[in-house]
Amino acid sequence: MMSLARTPFAVQIFLLALCGSGWSCRQPPPSDRVRVSGQVEATEVQISALVGGRIVDLTVEEGTRVDAGAVVARLDTADTLLAIERARAERDQTSAQLRLLRAGSRAEDIRQAESQRAAARADQAAADAEVAAAQLEVDRFEALLASNSGSRKQRDDAVARRNVSRERSQGARDRVVGAAEALARVKAGARREEIDAAAARVAAADAQIKILEKAVTDATVTAPMAGIVTQVIGDQGEVVAPRMPLLIVTDLDQERFRLRCG
Repeated sequence: MMSLARTPFAVQIFLLALCGSGWSCRQPPPSDRVRVSGQVEATEVQISALVGGRIVDLTVEEGTRVDAGAVVARLDTADTLLAIERARAERDQTSAQLRLLRAGSRAEDIRQAESQRAAARADQAAADAEVAAAQLEVDRFEALLASNSGSRKQRDDAVARRNVSRERSQGARDRVVGAAEALARVKAGARREEIDAAAARVAAADAQIKILEKAVTDATVTAPMAGIVTQVIGDQGEVVAPRMPLLIVTDLDQERFRLRCG
């Protein structure tokens, strides 16, 4: 129910017209008429956008009659559209990573890993041969030293060279183990958990895009019902918060009168 004192301008005009047409109620009514009084009831709706932003277009003004679903305002969507482009690019990159994981290792990747293992094994064999040669040299100088034909320094130098060779051999063995493990990983492909994680990132990107696309749709404000714009609250160029009222539409086509005899 609306009172004249706090009713928007367009509705005041409507009610004043009604009062003007009933001015004769103050005069003695003719005998063939009935004097009545009453109140006007109408449906009044505040229209707002579900998102915030700058108003770039107000398509109506006070007194404009609108149909249900008619566009009454638009908010700026430039930043949201840029965010959609960025989100789509990230989604495409994540989708590509997921396809790579699902496709498994390429034949050339497997061959490369096999070559690296073979090279590590060759290095280990060479290091083992160097250790064997160094040990023979140590044994020779030990024998010479025992027969007083060699010097202790020669024996000690041979022992140092043998120890260095042993360290190199151990490093080569470690590289063989690492190359074998890398080859096994390449042949096995991605783990199920890695694929699931990549698929979840793709789903999250899709959801983000849908949220942004809905924000673009919500930036176009439409009238939920037919009626007359009785008040415009927002101004073009103004930045409004989500659900902040922009205008008021009153359904005067469904007005009802509660009458009582005067």
